[in-house]
Amino acid sequence: MRKILLLIFIILCSTIGYTPGYAPGYASDLSDTFSEKYNSLVPPSNSSVHSDYLFEQIALGSEYTIKLLDQMNRQNDERNEKIDILVNKFDTLIEQNKQIIKLLEKKN
Repeated sequence: MRKILLLIFIILCSTIGYTPGYAPGYASDLSDTFSEKYNSLVPPSNSSVHSDYLFEQIALGSEYTIKLLDQMNRQNDERNEKIDILVNKFDTLIEQNKQIIKLLEKKN
């Protein structure tokens, strides 16, 4: 019986499938873009021009932090939806197992 349940569990997991909730290179692309923009804000050495670059770097860091948090939120929502699907399938499986147990008890 345990082998059957394990097999059913594996089948259920494989039918749901796992696809990441993000484009594979999106986070690294975002990081690269941030690095380029961040470094472009640094003025040349011994230059007094553009002395407020630190504030612009802070603002840029905040902007990209929000972008990454939004991405994490979307991924979390997608994973929660997949978990809900899995829970529903397990509920169905539990009900089916209860019915099988009832039928087996009646047979004995």
